[in-house]
Amino acid sequence: MTRDEAVALMIRLEGGEANVKGDPGGHTKYGITQATLDSYRKNAPLLGLPTNVANLTTTQAAVIYIDVDWDAMQCDELPAPLAALMLNSAVNQGEPTAVGLLQECLGLRVDRLMGPATLAEVATWKSKYMPEQTLAEEFAARVAVRYASLNRTEWQFELGWMRRLFRIYTLAISG
Repeated sequence: MTRDEAVALMIRLEGGEANVKGDPGGHTKYGITQATLDSYRKNAPLLGLPTNVANLTTTQAAVIYIDVDWDAMQCDELPAPLAALMLNSAVNQGEPTAVGLLQECLGLRVDRLMGPATLAEVATWKSKYMPEQTLAEEFAARVAVRYASLNRTEWQFELGWMRRLFRIYTLAISG
């Protein structure tokens, strides 16, 4: 799965505008929170982004996903299935959490920053549990465990998040 395919999938799975009671993301469109849009607008004022997330286009959402999530986590340096899963995790839980979960998979000290040590370990990772296991499998399993341990304010979203995780995993490994 290419970067553009992963971003398009994320936008499709996130759907349009939402403001669901209890969702920690609050008001979103295509998975972009109002807070993310506000922050990005300050950092990229020349892009002419809307002030209200309700007016965000899919093209603008894709630009934000690529810059804030994909490029920041150096997903082009990751195996494609893992990169798609990292994007999903970043959108759903934040980039630091996604990187931290990856570092846990790799047995590294968790600093939640994607740097050279993390990338080097990705390239050489071997499962301690199953010789055939991929890092994408291990990462997806750890994301699932994290979802299963959510507090009471987020448990209502758990099944939907699990479905999405498995959908992305299935699509990512199929090509």
